[in-house]
Amino acid sequence: MRGRGASLAGLALAAALAVPHPVEALQAVDDFGANPGALDLFVHAPSSLGADGAMVVALHGCTQSAADFDDETGLAALAEAVPFVLLLPQQRAANNAERCFNFFERGDNRPAEGESASIRNMIAYGVERFAVDPARIHVLGLSAGGSMTAVLMANYPELFRAGAVVAGTPFDCNRPTLLTSAPWWWLRTFFGEAAAASFACGILGPNAIDRTARDWGDAVRALHPTPPARWPRVSLWHGDADEVVDPANQRELLQQWSDVHGIDTAPESREVVSDAARERHADAAGTTLIESWTLADFPHALAVDPDAEPVACGVAAEFLEPAELCTVRRVAAFWGLAP
Repeated sequence: MRGRGASLAGLALAAALAVPHPVEALQAVDDFGANPGALDLFVHAPSSLGADGAMVVALHGCTQSAADFDDETGLAALAEAVPFVLLLPQQRAANNAERCFNFFERGDNRPAEGESASIRNMIAYGVERFAVDPARIHVLGLSAGGSMTAVLMANYPELFRAGAVVAGTPFDCNRPTLLTSAPWWWLRTFFGEAAAASFACGILGPNAIDRTARDWGDAVRALHPTPPARWPRVSLWHGDADEVVDPANQRELLQQWSDVHGIDTAPESREVVSDAARERHADAAGTTLIESWTLADFPHALAVDPDAEPVACGVAAEFLEPAELCTVRRVAAFWGLAP
C-alpha cells in the first residue's frame, strides 16, 4: 500500500504540474520587521495555499535577483503544484557590488545579526502572514545563496526541516587556521574580507580548505551552547566542472553536516541518475539525513530541465544550466514536499 500511495501521489503532482498555472508577479514586501542586513523581500504565494502549509526560502546567487530565482529555476511552478509559500530574499548592490549574500562576514553570518537576522525575520513574517506550519520550513540556495543556506541552517537549526546547498561552501569556511592565517591576514588587510573568503573557501581557484569533519562540525556546534533538539536534513549539489566554486567544497560540506548529525561520511547507497551520482548518508535506523549529488561535466549552475515531461522545469539562463534532471524537484522529493 505504501508503494501504491507514493505512486498515486506522484501522479497527482504530475497532473498538477501539467495544468497551466498563471505565474503571478512577485509580491514585494516592504515591512516584514527588523531588517539589520538591509535586504529586500519578495514572495510567491499560490492562491490554493491552505492553512498549515509549507514554506521554501530560496536564495539567489551572485549577480542574480529574486525574479531570476523564481520561475526560471522551476520553483514557481513547483510552488503552485505542491503548493507552498516561496520566500525570496534579495541582496542589494549597496551591501555587495556583485549582489552576493555576505555569507563570509561575521556581522552577517551569526545568529540574530545582519543578513542572517533579516532572513530570520522574513521567515517569521511569512509564517504568520500565510499560516505556514513552523515544522515545514525549508531553505535552498545557489552559490553565495548556497553558502548563506549553510549559514542559516547552522544559525537556526531547529527552524528548518531541511535545506539544500547548490554549488556553495560550508559554514565558516573562511575561519582562519594556524597554517593559513598569514595569507588571510594580508588579504583581509589590503583587499577585505571578501578576498580572504575567496582564498579560503575555494572561490575562483582550487583553494578550498581541507578540514577534519570534527573541526567543521565544531564550527556549527560552537553557535549552540545548548544542543538543538534536531538538525536539518541536507541535500548537497555540485558540478564536478564548477569553475567558480571549488567542487571540493561538496566534500567539506558533507563532512560538516555528517559530523553534526553524528553519522558516517561513507554512503549508505549510490546510484547514477542522468550522468549525476547520488549518494545517500543515513543514520543507524536507515533514515537518510544527507544526500549528495555530483553532476558530471557540469559547470557552476543549478540544473534545470526545460524539456521535462509533462511540464518543463525552469529555463536555461546564466547559472541555470540545462540537464536531464531538475534540481528543485529532486530536492523537494528529498524534503518530502513532493513524491
